[in-house]
Amino acid sequence: MKKIIIWSITSIVALLTLVQCKPNNEKQESVTKVESSNSHRVIVKEIINATAYTYLLVTEEKKEYWIAIPRAEVKVGKTYEYEGGMEMKKFESKDLKRTFDSVFFVEGLIDPSITQAPSNPKEESAKKITKTELSEGITLAKGAISIHDLFSGKDKLAGTTVILTGKVVKFMPEIMSKNWIHLQDGSSFNGINDITITTLSKVKVDEIVSFKGKVVLNKDLGSGYKYDVLIEDATVIK
Repeated sequence: MKKIIIWSITSIVALLTLVQCKPNNEKQESVTKVESSNSHRVIVKEIINATAYTYLLVTEEKKEYWIAIPRAEVKVGKTYEYEGGMEMKKFESKDLKRTFDSVFFVEGLIDPSITQAPSNPKEESAKKITKTELSEGITLAKGAISIHDLFSGKDKLAGTTVILTGKVVKFMPEIMSKNWIHLQDGSSFNGINDITITTLSKVKVDEIVSFKGKVVLNKDLGSGYKYDVLIEDATVIK
């Protein structure tokens, strides 16, 4: 049975919240790794909504701590699950006028009570289909490559600078002093249709934008965050 991930109510067309193009009000001082186990089952005790994030006071067994997810609808008293997490110590939320001793930033929650019927094997294999066509309304910038081209040629592209054009499907501001973006253009390679980009630029979910950045392979940030392909230090190009 599949578990459905609850993402931010405005971030998912798909993991990653409509964020306005304005200075972010969140500030962190240090980052450490989450404990060795990457899977967590928690009960929500308290909810605080800020502009870009929902802060949750949760309990896990006998431990109580704060986590933050892209703004979403969550219920007090309900049990959720999540994977990984980046811990920010002495994290200051100017939005809330509050400093957290510690808060774990998580990409999304899983509601274990929501299930789906087992998928058809034919549907599973269809997810691996390679698609070279771009979505309607997306035109690659001059010199840009598609997500299909990126993943199919990743070994040759490692360490090089590329240009990508696509729709922003997720925006997570100021995590580890960078903004984290998920971009899709309609193409795919072996079922992969989404690329993660780190940048200092601010964009909106559903905005079509072009980024120029460096291709990095097998990036392991710890805490369960591993990327086969990551575009780092990207800038928006016009």
